[in-house]
Amino acid sequence: MHQSKLKCRQEKALERVRVKARGGRGADAEILDRTRPGVMNTKWNAFLPEPAPPSLVESAWLRLKSLSLSAQFLIAASLIVFGLMTGVSLFVAAQVEKAALNAAGSAGAVRLQTLVAPLLERAEDGEFRFDEQFQARVSSLIGTGPPGQRVTNIKIWSADGRQVYPLAPADGPELFEELERALAGETIVSRTTVAKHSYTDEEEAQSLLEVYSPLVRSPEGEVLLAGEVYEESEVLERQIAETRQTSMAGVLLLSVPMLSLLYLVVRRGAQLIEQQRRTLKESLRNAIELSVENNRLRLLADNARTEAGKLNERILDQIGADLHDGSVQLLTLLKLRLSDLVTPRPDVSPEMRDALTKILDLVGSVLDEVRNLSAGLVLPELEDASIDEALQLATKRYLEITGRETVLTGCAGTDLRIPDLSICLYRFVLEGLMNSYRHANGNSQMVRCSYKSGRLFVAVVDIGQRPVFSSKREVQRARLGKVSQKRRVRTFGGRVRYFPRRNGSFVVASLPIGNVD
Repeated sequence: MHQSKLKCRQEKALERVRVKARGGRGADAEILDRTRPGVMNTKWNAFLPEPAPPSLVESAWLRLKSLSLSAQFLIAASLIVFGLMTGVSLFVAAQVEKAALNAAGSAGAVRLQTLVAPLLERAEDGEFRFDEQFQARVSSLIGTGPPGQRVTNIKIWSADGRQVYPLAPADGPELFEELERALAGETIVSRTTVAKHSYTDEEEAQSLLEVYSPLVRSPEGEVLLAGEVYEESEVLERQIAETRQTSMAGVLLLSVPMLSLLYLVVRRGAQLIEQQRRTLKESLRNAIELSVENNRLRLLADNARTEAGKLNERILDQIGADLHDGSVQLLTLLKLRLSDLVTPRPDVSPEMRDALTKILDLVGSVLDEVRNLSAGLVLPELEDASIDEALQLATKRYLEITGRETVLTGCAGTDLRIPDLSICLYRFVLEGLMNSYRHANGNSQMVRCSYKSGRLFVAVVDIGQRPVFSSKREVQRARLGKVSQKRRVRTFGGRVRYFPRRNGSFVVASLPIGNVD
């Protein structure tokens, strides 16, 4: 029973290993599947919710994860590199635009100083005159300049924020940021697309450059008049657009080779990783196959060892039966015939009768030894005995053979009734007690039994003096006894350890019985 259950559990464990090696799904996976949310099954269908469909981001992320390592790197690196390069190109274009606007502002300021400022004249009261002659001269400047950079309009502002040319309705001073900075002595460039003051329909329809610059200063350096010139910005915008295109083309021409080289490097590394992954998978598959084969061979070895132990016990039982049915009966018959010869008879001399008496005593002694040996080999009382009962029978048999009592302490903690295991423990204990009796006759013997962490521990202890062997024959006999003890215990997956001491010795057998129900 014990071996059949142990074999069944080992076969189940081996089958689970085989299922994992084939990539299959066992009963454990099916149980886990029944406990996962959203799985349809007949028992829990009404209680388990359906899994929610993945969102667009999750589906994109799953699709990205399914790509190869090199493809993932190419996508991530492209986004990062092109993003950074685009930012650099936009920054460069912005700097170029700023520089172009500053250059246009400087040119506009020079125009105001060289073309408009000399036309200004003051009246006797100190005020500037904007008469018809001045207006005609300023109007002649409108439309001058290269194509795409022509002057479309000129305005003049007073220090208090009034537009004095061309004269605008007097709604009160309207100071805005650009005008304030121009009156403070700066040259400011802006566009008509940004509303600052009232514009004509033509000015709003076109994207013109506005250049605000100081026009007339007092001897103390205070700005008395500020000029505003409107210029066409077609050339400037074309230059800025060309700069953006050039920078973008440069970014593209720089990024594509760089990404290509990086992609080739990463692809080579990814191929190497994939090759190593395949090698590791193949090694893992071979390791699993070897593990399965090792488990199979281990089971075969365990079964063979168990069967060998059973066969050994059967052989001993057969030998005991043969001795009982053959040799014991012959010696009994011989003893009876000798008993008849020893009786007083006239044809038997006293010397012959004494010799026959000695032979009769020797035959009786041999017969007793053979009977004891046969009784020790044939153990029908252990067929249904538990472990505790087998240990008690061993101490009882030792008492019958030697006449000395042995203390048995502890218990196995289980009601196992396995004939082979009971016989193994019986012979182990009896062999240990007999070895102590032969080689340390003055020591007191004790048998201890305990159960801990799924293992059974049986110890045979003798206390007194250390065993002394008088001859090499006794040493060899004790060694053979130890070998037989180890073989019996190893048959059931256990082990035996010997601990010689100054005041005796003890031998301990440890057997795994925790998985037996």
